[in-house]
Amino acid sequence: MAWSDLKKVDRWLAAISAALLAVYFAIGVYALVSASSDPQRGMANGFIMFVEVILLSLGGLLWLAVARSRPWLIRTISVLAIYPALAEIAQELYLLVHRSA
Repeated sequence: MAWSDLKKVDRWLAAISAALLAVYFAIGVYALVSASSDPQRGMANGFIMFVEVILLSLGGLLWLAVARSRPWLIRTISVLAIYPALAEIAQELYLLVHRSA
């Protein structure tokens, strides 16, 4: 019901953001269950769990934004979800250009 009330661009942003948040969450879970003998592993696990809670909160807010047809909240969460992926792509392109020169 609320999904059909949104503009097409907001539906795309919501879908892409949900997929990216799920991928970020899966990467965090993988980091939590990976084996390590690092003495600072406990602090790293605590930080990763904190990030996982933030990702779950963003996912919940995204669901709420779609359910209540709040395009401004969908767009805000989309910026927060898409920016890390774009920053990583930009960094890799920068390194590709400067290593080949």
